[in-house]
Amino acid sequence: MVKNEIFAIMLKDKNANRSPRNSSIELYRIIATFAVLIVHFNGWFLGDWPLPTYDISNPTLFRTGQMIISAAVIICVNMFVIISGYFGIRLKLSSILKLIIYLALIYVPLYIVKCFSDHEFVLTEFIERCFVISYAGYFIQCYFMLMILSPVINAFVDNYGRASLKWILLFWGLEFWFDCIMEVEELGYNRGYSVVHFVLMYMIARCIKLYEDDIKKIKPWVWVLGYLLSTIIIIFSFVAGVKWCWNYSSPIVVFSSVCTFLPFLYKTFHNKAINWIASGTLAVYIIHVTNRIQSILETVDRNLLDTKSYPMYLILILVVIFITFIVSVLYGIVCNYISSRVTKGIDKSTKFVLSFE
Repeated sequence: MVKNEIFAIMLKDKNANRSPRNSSIELYRIIATFAVLIVHFNGWFLGDWPLPTYDISNPTLFRTGQMIISAAVIICVNMFVIISGYFGIRLKLSSILKLIIYLALIYVPLYIVKCFSDHEFVLTEFIERCFVISYAGYFIQCYFMLMILSPVINAFVDNYGRASLKWILLFWGLEFWFDCIMEVEELGYNRGYSVVHFVLMYMIARCIKLYEDDIKKIKPWVWVLGYLLSTIIIIFSFVAGVKWCWNYSSPIVVFSSVCTFLPFLYKTFHNKAINWIASGTLAVYIIHVTNRIQSILETVDRNLLDTKSYPMYLILILVVIFITFIVSVLYGIVCNYISSRVTKGIDKSTKFVLSFE
């Protein structure tokens, strides 16, 4: 009896250290997902990434709109990493296995559909997709490595506490100097498309968590204004020919990302519908850039731009984005349910738990 009571107290204390899923931040996750879709449909799927030089002597409605939209949503990937950093990643064997199963439930079925469509099955391609982490794009690969590194990062922030801010700012300054200004390739910053940048954004978010009470003393509109000013600076930087203005590692883009996140800290609420939708958003990122799906969406994007006026194109492409989001989220929720069921109980049945909880 005493043993059970002690275990109950320990379990309660353990769970007490975990941050509850605030639906306000889950809403931010949904917005971040739409931002990713908009970035890709607005530029990459059109073959315009990074955006071509803006001709200020001959501004067109399309190029101007494309520039403004890109400046507003270029923060998309940083937004995702900030969320992970704020909640904190707790690395476990089950977490890795769940991610692998989740990815397999997307990549393998989509390849099978492709095979039926092409009337061709290539064993080497099938095997390639089964190695899901290796097959995945840079975001999943960087996030996977961030998961592996998270215990070390968490220990660093926990050890230094608020004093970690000065080291994080130094890390941020070095990224700006070596990546944006000097364009040093050997350090692996890669314009923010790297695990090095993911680590920085994660650390910034961990620091936000530490300073959350102080941050909330500042009016939310200050952060909204910061985001708007950052967007304007990005636009003018692009027009002026600044090469690193679209880098995820750009200090303006990083600051803009932080400014969009902070207002969502001021209100805490719990909504099952929002959390349910947010739980399937990872699939949106994966599915719409997966082989055949991406080629279909690219064709739709280009055809709409070529055949419709720009205002009508914007309306129709938003419909396409919304449909892509809904279908992918629903599929993601199914994948999440299956992967969770498969990995359920692993933490209880094994002591191989990689965590600093």
